[in-house]
Amino acid sequence: MMRDIKVLFENNSWQELFFKFATYFFVGTLPLFLNLNTIALWLFIVSTIFTFKSHNGINNLRANIVILISIFSLFFLFALGLFLSKDVYRVLKDIMRVIPLFLIPLAIIVHGKENFNIKYIYNTLGIGLFIGMLICWYNILISIMSRQDYLKQASYFFEWVYTDWNLVKPLDGHPSYFAVLLVLFLSAIIFSKYYEDLRKNRVKFLLLMIPFFLFLIETSSRIGIIIFISIFFVYVLKRMNLKLLLSFLLLLLAIVFFSIKFDYLGTKFKKTIGLKGGMNIERIDRWKEILDVFSEKESFLFGVGSGDARLVYRRAYYNGGFDLALKENYNAHNQYLEFFVSNGIIGLIFYFLFFVFFYKFTNLQEATLHIFICFVLFSMSESFLGRSQGVMMFSFFYAISTLKTQKEL
Repeated sequence: MMRDIKVLFENNSWQELFFKFATYFFVGTLPLFLNLNTIALWLFIVSTIFTFKSHNGINNLRANIVILISIFSLFFLFALGLFLSKDVYRVLKDIMRVIPLFLIPLAIIVHGKENFNIKYIYNTLGIGLFIGMLICWYNILISIMSRQDYLKQASYFFEWVYTDWNLVKPLDGHPSYFAVLLVLFLSAIIFSKYYEDLRKNRVKFLLLMIPFFLFLIETSSRIGIIIFISIFFVYVLKRMNLKLLLSFLLLLLAIVFFSIKFDYLGTKFKKTIGLKGGMNIERIDRWKEILDVFSEKESFLFGVGSGDARLVYRRAYYNGGFDLALKENYNAHNQYLEFFVSNGIIGLIFYFLFFVFFYKFTNLQEATLHIFICFVLFSMSESFLGRSQGVMMFSFFYAISTLKTQKEL
């Protein structure tokens, strides 16, 4: 290992070393504190400036301009709010939040695909996730040991007290966003060609998988687990492999078992299915109410702008009696609905076309399949572009995967 480090320093300029460090530091901090990840982002951008000439930045930009244009179109939808919304201050806040939506892809595509190592990127993501997990587990341990009857307190490890939001509270994060990053990492470990050698060593593979899978369960993120199951199921259909099918069934069995053991997760899944067999999700009722209020605006073509969208949501929550959503000023918890209310049919079509472009341009090779399934499904339950962490995750993985696997249209 020391020899590899020595070779690394001997064969790379300080600018190149800084670029590599900044890239992996940014990826590694994605699951961690937002302030730290923001600092890492600016280090990554500065490192890009230092290596712009040596990496043939102008030529790479010209060759990959379509990638930048595609994601800039999403940023443009937020900017349109300046003309559609009365609440300009809110629009400006939204624009400031989504600046990384084109800044990160720009900082990526000025490099060649040979300047990024996907395996190292996922390795670094895994390290960042593991550090985050250790921080959360350490705080749980401290909480348990601080109680007089710590053995009794330890039993709460499987309940709401130490799961869901309470689990990731030390990171000041969101359980579903951490869960999505876990799913991207787990999917790469299980299915990517980069980890074939690791999978051959079953003991090492299982020892690596178990803590990450356990933490995924602890997040109590239904959408995270659904995405993981969906990715696994797609691979079962693609490969029609008996061994993979048995692994999938074992995965389902493990999720059922843990849903019983971790009672809050089990309760969330039980609430999803009504007594009569139909879907029983409060968000669906909220979405219906939002659409009713939005229809009164008669702004189906262009929407009301991101600034005034919140007014639509608040009116809907008031009309529907969703007190918690009104008190906490919830967004729509649906990225498709967010674009529809903010930018109308035009915005919704743009967002759909964005995924079509991603599919056509990458042919869903390797980890791009995981990313495609992840964000298509995640868009159904979260307005992830409404959070800085979501913007960082989305823009980075979109740009890096498109750059590495792009095909000619």
